[in-house]
Amino acid sequence: MFDQILLPVDDSDTSQRAQQYAQVFANAFDAEIHALFVLENGGLSDDDGDGSVSEQLDSELRTTAESTLETVVAACEADNIAVRTSITSGHPTEAILDYSDANDVDLVVLGAHSRGRLVRFLRESIAEQVAQNASIPVLTVRSQEEETAPEIQDILVAIDGSESAQHASTYAFSLANAFDARVHGLYVIESRFGNSGALRDLLERESESVLQAARAHAAQADVNLVPVTRGGKPEREISEYATSQGVDLVVLGTHGRSGLDRFVMGSVATSVMRNANQPVLTVRGTLNQ
Repeated sequence: MFDQILLPVDDSDTSQRAQQYAQVFANAFDAEIHALFVLENGGLSDDDGDGSVSEQLDSELRTTAESTLETVVAACEADNIAVRTSITSGHPTEAILDYSDANDVDLVVLGAHSRGRLVRFLRESIAEQVAQNASIPVLTVRSQEEETAPEIQDILVAIDGSESAQHASTYAFSLANAFDARVHGLYVIESRFGNSGALRDLLERESESVLQAARAHAAQADVNLVPVTRGGKPEREISEYATSQGVDLVVLGTHGRSGLDRFVMGSVATSVMRNANQPVLTVRGTLNQ
């Protein structure tokens, strides 16, 4: 499923955490890791003053880039993972997307909410921009105060009956097979439509139908599925369920086009990316893309 994994890096703890997940995925799928360091000077140019300032900053960044990439290479080689490195300049989002397209990458793994000394492209906004615009799956990883080695035993996939959600389920089931994990299929009946009445009854019937289809899909994929229905705001219910059940990975389809347009990037998926304690894999597009 994943042959080429792009790992944008910097010198932050969050980047190191993302690297751990990239290695876990690389081992599971026998994939190659592309470690990419993007040089960004924050808009400083020679016209802003003494050109030596810009040159010094560029030199410091390149030194950091080379050191960071050396560390990534060492870790990958120790884990018997093929790795290649690259340093480029430009806007981080554009550089990541351009590299991904040029190198047939099929998964991007990057950190969010970085607090490193050189806080550049692993900021929350960059991670969101990449996830919103990439045509391939993007795994965003947050750094936690207490971290253990990455382990994927329970996967949560949000389902709503849309083609996008079905696509996400396909990825979730493939990951479950690769990691011998259990999948939680969560359908959220939105509270904004009320807790009673004909519409509520319609939504409950829809949830039963969607979950039944998910069970059949899971059985075909030989995956252990835990079907769940909850009521409330999707972004809140997804994050809270993931935490309460000790989920290790959240998978979300984006640009869904169900009748209620629930799981559309820019709303639910972005909110979950910002608030979930777990890594979030966003899967864009449809099955034939």
